[in-house]
Amino acid sequence: MNKQELIAKVVELEWEDFEVKGAKANVPKDAWETVSAFSNTTGGWLVFGVKQAGKHFSFDGITNPEKIEQDFLNGLRGEKFNVSISTQQKRYNFEGKVVLAFYVP
Repeated sequence: MNKQELIAKVVELEWEDFEVKGAKANVPKDAWETVSAFSNTTGGWLVFGVKQAGKHFSFDGITNPEKIEQDFLNGLRGEKFNVSISTQQKRYNFEGKVVLAFYVP
């Protein structure tokens, strides 16, 4: 998913394969439920650093992308699940704010 595809997804109204989380400094606790749902269906993109308020979205970014990425990937490798889940990762920059996206198969 490139940057323009990410922006296009954010302006769509409904998704089955795309979820945003406003993760400022830590992996959100409900991210694991999304991973489980994606991995038990057809997969999808989980994006950290985008905040949703009703039908409005903002690119808030995350304060420590390296820590969040490492914590999330460690959780996928068996800490939270009984099997290792491999993802595809992307990092985006929106006006100096970092957004991380993970494709969960």
